[in-house]
Amino acid sequence: MSTVVVLPLIHSRAAEAAALALPQPAAAPASVAAESSPAPLFMVRRARLADLPAMMELLDRYARRGLLLPRTPEQVRRQLGDFMVAVDVTGVIGCAGLRRYPGQMAEIVGVAVDERCQGQGVGRHLIDALLDEARALGLRRVFALTLQDGFFHRLGFRTTSVAEFPEKIALDCSSCSKRATCAEIAVALDLDS
Repeated sequence: MSTVVVLPLIHSRAAEAAALALPQPAAAPASVAAESSPAPLFMVRRARLADLPAMMELLDRYARRGLLLPRTPEQVRRQLGDFMVAVDVTGVIGCAGLRRYPGQMAEIVGVAVDERCQGQGVGRHLIDALLDEARALGLRRVFALTLQDGFFHRLGFRTTSVAEFPEKIALDCSSCSKRATCAEIAVALDLDS
């Protein structure tokens, strides 16, 4: 059985180091160990300026594959307070942000998980942390524009029309170079207040 430690907000480096240094579960019998490999320990916390290079590496990889729109380091630095990161002993393994809009609404942006860590719950825990934050802020609706709608559907989002988000269209879509050929799917989740 694998162990995942998820701490939404760590306020000190000592607490962070302690969380990552938790003992691994006792070794499983050889027959069980051969069937499954343990997932790494990781935690989710607020992004820091020191995380920016690793975040940019992840975001750039996704942008090169056409899965995210490109962002400059300056853009991400300005929005750093909106981002959560997943970290393990190797460093940042995932990131995602919550961009607020007027009207008690927010968008999930910049979701990227290192390929070696996909399928281990990293993305789910990042989104869960952002949804917890949205609820704490009293937001009523969270949406995303994505090429991976199945991931969001598994988290309770439903497919909707991008036209439901005129602020997003005015801010980003109207000047986007991919507007005419955009394949992103709008998904939304209404939050219980």
